[in-house]
Amino acid sequence: MIVHPLEQMDALKSLFPFSLLSDEDLKNISPFFEQQNFPAGATVFSDGYPALDLFFILTGKVKIVFHQPKADTTLGVMGTGDHFGEEALTGNHSYQTRATCDSAVTVLRIRGSKARAIADAYPVLHAAFTLFQKTYQLTSTKNLSWRAKEEGVELFSRRHPFFLFLRLFLTGGAFLVVFSFLLFSAMASLNYFVPLLILSLVELIMGIVICAWSGLEWGNDYFILTRERVCVQKKLIGFYESRHESPVNAVLSVGVDTSLMGRLFGFGTVTIRTYTGDLQFKRLPYPYIIYELLEVRREMATLEATQAEKREIREALTGKAERISIQKSTPASFKSGSTGPTEQAGSFSNLMAKLFSLRTVKENAVVYRTHWWILFKKAALPGFFLLAIILAVLARFLGFLSIIPEEVVYVGAFILAVVCWGWLIYLYQDWQNDVYIISDEQLIDVYKKPLGMDDRRSAPVKNIQTVEFERKGLINLMLNFGTVKIKIGNEELTFDNVYQPSEVQAEIYSRYRATLETAKKNEQQKFVEWIKTYEEIQRENQRANKDENG
Repeated sequence: MIVHPLEQMDALKSLFPFSLLSDEDLKNISPFFEQQNFPAGATVFSDGYPALDLFFILTGKVKIVFHQPKADTTLGVMGTGDHFGEEALTGNHSYQTRATCDSAVTVLRIRGSKARAIADAYPVLHAAFTLFQKTYQLTSTKNLSWRAKEEGVELFSRRHPFFLFLRLFLTGGAFLVVFSFLLFSAMASLNYFVPLLILSLVELIMGIVICAWSGLEWGNDYFILTRERVCVQKKLIGFYESRHESPVNAVLSVGVDTSLMGRLFGFGTVTIRTYTGDLQFKRLPYPYIIYELLEVRREMATLEATQAEKREIREALTGKAERISIQKSTPASFKSGSTGPTEQAGSFSNLMAKLFSLRTVKENAVVYRTHWWILFKKAALPGFFLLAIILAVLARFLGFLSIIPEEVVYVGAFILAVVCWGWLIYLYQDWQNDVYIISDEQLIDVYKKPLGMDDRRSAPVKNIQTVEFERKGLINLMLNFGTVKIKIGNEELTFDNVYQPSEVQAEIYSRYRATLETAKKNEQQKFVEWIKTYEEIQRENQRANKDENG
């Protein structure tokens, strides 16, 4: 398709990262691009074909599916301003994804060889294309269970590799020095050769394990940007796991900080400020490029929301009002009778979760309880006393404790057993009364004491600003329970010690998305009703005028 050069430049200006270039630079690279149109349902490319071209979306939506031997995985639906076909940036590879148009699509296409050439000429494009490649590689290999099926990932980054190399160099170097010293001492010693040799080998194995652990710890910290949210995910194997996230439309501003060393090696700290706090990720590569991408994504989110609202109102006013329903749109997974991840049979943890009803669905609400391990911890003391009573009775029955009268032992055991059982029943009821409820409109935290205090806190789902979860400690990680924190304005609700906190976080976020969609449709329906009422009044006035004139 032939496009005027000025139109080509204007199109490039609207796309990241070309928006970072000057007009003169855009003029130089615009001849490398070709504008193409695809109808809805068309396949732009399929897996297995030579990866020749990189695409940037001007208008429309494209679904990206990653081919796998067992089952294909949807990487997301990409929209205006996004890109796809990153395989072309690596060179001499085939596409491993399939790109299908969900609507009529207009793209700018550039050959992979040309893209690599202009990346070599412009450092800012080289940095952005490197991030594109890393994002594609991580998205296609890492399972983000919390991501919605069609939620496209725009940035997926680890910390700068400099810190991995630095940690491995310092840690590994220190262990190698000690190993060399011990090995030399063993060779030089006649009396302690075997002990020193064994000690050196143990020290070497410890060094290898610690270096491997350091590499895994570096590899489990991620900064993720999707079309809908910003996420900071961290994991310290055996000690800690957390994920903090915020909707893109809740981001107030983005900041970037670098030190002298950061500017030399190309890393820095990116901070996302929201109404209730900051999401911060330190030691990110290409921090200024990521900063620009976040700013573009924040502006695009606002623009897309406005355009979508106008489009849907237009559809409603032109006779397609049936597409707008005032009914609440609830994801299928939240409907009555559905089962969530915590109720799937298989592992011991899931079986215990089902046994203790850690997650139950009632109509359109999901009810969570604290983990059964918390109940076991509370019941440990009365359980110990009850066991001691049973042992005392058995001992007296077998002839031990003869100095204590038989009646005293049995009567005292009966009374104490009743007390302990009453204590256990109280603790169980106290555990069962503490629930966390996620409904279509509210998050509810119920804290209730048997025969005592009843404290109930709630907050509207639509006002959620950030959702985060943490799992701290070996027991929490092994049994997969932790705390989910929801910040709503100046308030904070905490779902303490819930099973599979990452799934709870994803469920809360899904409710938030559904609530926003419902609110938007309700507003649109209200606007349509205003227009209809206005038209009825106009028709009534016209009929009245005709009657007066007739």
